[in-house]
Amino acid sequence: MSSSQPPQFVLDVRRPTGAGEILRDRMLTVANAIHASGLADRLVTGHEGLVISGADRLRVLRTVRRAHSDLVAMAEPASHAWHATPSAPFYLRPDKQPSLLPPRTLEDELRDQRLAGASVVILPAGYVSVGDVETARAIVEAANAIPETDVAVPLYLDEHWLMADHVGFLKGLIEASVHPVLLSFGSTTNPLGSKKRLQTYLDIASAGAICWRTDLAGLAGVARGAMGAAIGATPSLRRITPPERNGKARRPDDQTPYVLIPGHLHYMKTKAMRDEIYVSTAAPQCGCAACGDLRIDRFAAEDAPSAARHNHECTAQLARAVLRAKPGERMAVWRKICQDAVVAHQSTAAAIGRDWKPPLDIQVFAEL
Repeated sequence: MSSSQPPQFVLDVRRPTGAGEILRDRMLTVANAIHASGLADRLVTGHEGLVISGADRLRVLRTVRRAHSDLVAMAEPASHAWHATPSAPFYLRPDKQPSLLPPRTLEDELRDQRLAGASVVILPAGYVSVGDVETARAIVEAANAIPETDVAVPLYLDEHWLMADHVGFLKGLIEASVHPVLLSFGSTTNPLGSKKRLQTYLDIASAGAICWRTDLAGLAGVARGAMGAAIGATPSLRRITPPERNGKARRPDDQTPYVLIPGHLHYMKTKAMRDEIYVSTAAPQCGCAACGDLRIDRFAAEDAPSAARHNHECTAQLARAVLRAKPGERMAVWRKICQDAVVAHQSTAAAIGRDWKPPLDIQVFAEL
């Protein structure tokens, strides 16, 4: 190999044991049943993985496991759709079974995930309202009582936990957990929609949590010291919607998929790209493995699975750039990527003759 060639991304080929070792420095993709099988074929087993969400998650997980024996794959319970309490930290859905049979137990839930082939089983923790420290503590304490090592414990928290007053408590809770903590925040829109919230999120995640059901903030979290990240393939999987509420779409009349624009770190619907950005200038071609140099604004409403594969390929490239770096150098790598994205917006704005600002999170990350 010539000395001018970049160093190769060498992965540890040992088979990890225990949830913490399996999930450390791993970039997971959260997908529903429609997208999961197609994405599974594209994941790199050494540092990627798949989280399957939705009512069909266990059936799809079994299918994925048969085709990909070495892939890190998990099935996420829908427990975040219910409120947790100190006396009932976990939600156990009632089975369709005769009432004379015993009720469903936590052991039943974890057994079903294991039988379906889950690499790590996810506790069915409920949603935690802001300031409910008793419930948050009860979730971690109940999880700590589980002796098996293949367990991860979600903290599905209301977005208003993202305040300075709660940082110390949440970091202490993450550090007190004997199992990896999946850190996720609930909102009807974007829970990380301000500079202060983004900074608070990274501070909390740096205690060693896994940035769960998030967007590119998950990569920033890993750069800052988080254990790993799970990035949603679609907008609804990049956050938790609070119980008894519905998510709000920014463009409900536009059914085209959100697509990550290469080099810009900007998720945008393809119709909006055509109507607002690439009107008199051709949209850029994408050279990722899913696109093959086709234009980025080509995806129609029925192309959502293809768009999800594109988003994954772009995110995977970014993840590799972060993970190649030593832990102490990752934030500098991520900051430079975001600074380049800011410059890309400026260049595109000059080409189209109108102002076009980068997303708020990318501006914040570029200044970290």
